[in-house]
Amino acid sequence: MSDALKSRLARRITQVMLLVIIILYMISGLGITQFRIVEGATFGLLGKALSFQIHNYLWLPFVVLLVLHIYQGVGKRNNT
Repeated sequence: MSDALKSRLARRITQVMLLVIIILYMISGLGITQFRIVEGATFGLLGKALSFQIHNYLWLPFVVLLVLHIYQGVGKRNNT
């Protein structure tokens, strides 16, 4: 596998993971503020307490993936 292909694959994986984290962050935030709606939509699986816990634990992966995403973008610009 060539370096360009590995780099493109790494960027794509980072993008998808960051998107998943952002979606989870938004859903858990809604679960905190609009917990009755989210609790009903998830059939009681995602209550206010669990949403708050998930929301608090997601900040570190979010920051790490965001920094990696930015770094990969800057690295790509310097290589071209």
